[in-house]
Amino acid sequence: MRSELYPHLVILIACFCILAAALILQPASPGTSHLRLGKISIPDMCILRATTGLPCPGCGLSRSMVAAMHGDLGRSLAYHQLGLLTLVYVFLQFVCRLGIFVIPGWRTRMVRYGRFLNLGLVVLAILFGINWITTLISVTDHVISP
Repeated sequence: MRSELYPHLVILIACFCILAAALILQPASPGTSHLRLGKISIPDMCILRATTGLPCPGCGLSRSMVAAMHGDLGRSLAYHQLGLLTLVYVFLQFVCRLGIFVIPGWRTRMVRYGRFLNLGLVVLAILFGINWITTLISVTDHVISP
């Protein structure tokens, strides 16, 4: 394999792992926030929330993506407003990077599309920042209000 294809392979593998995990994990049961792998409950792992009590920009993202992958869009949006959009982005990256390897004749076109998708990551990061700020404002309003 040519060395310029390695970054595409890394992105392909990462996206596959994210999509597979979202499909394999089971959504949180009503009344709980833990994802499940079979009968095993996977605890929340947000270090920022555990130490400060404040949510991080990605708090709820895993639960949101798992719920979306299992067709529960309402719960997905309740867990994290950008979970569904993130899942779509990961899927588009997966398809693009897979196309680079599966359809060599389209490689140049797919690499260009991949660069376009990479710019989308900047937009997604900005949306995460905006979402986080509005979440923090909402959380602090609830704490300050009697």
